[in-house]
Amino acid sequence: MRVYFMAFLRRGAAWTSEQTPATLAIGQGHMQNIQRLVASGKLVLAGPFLQPDDAPAGSLAGIFLLDVATQKEAEDLMGADPAVKAGRFSFELLPWYGPEEISFRGRPGSSD
Repeated sequence: MRVYFMAFLRRGAAWTSEQTPATLAIGQGHMQNIQRLVASGKLVLAGPFLQPDDAPAGSLAGIFLLDVATQKEAEDLMGADPAVKAGRFSFELLPWYGPEEISFRGRPGSSD
């Protein structure tokens, strides 16, 4: 067993379900950031919570499970996400004690 960092994403103050060129670009940047973190081996899993479009700011939006050495590194990675920077998401970060090796289909190097 070992420590990971679980980030709970929440809809931020700038959240809107409206699809504009700006919100689509932020969403694309968020997805590119997820792919970058997966490729680096620092993101074990990520995914959204299924919420109605009219769920208010502050509602849970998704999770990231980060495989990093320190909470500071996890905070820096989450703070660099384009959707967090734009205020569309905020996050809460907690250490999580889990299995030594976690994998899922699609993670680079996974044989599952």
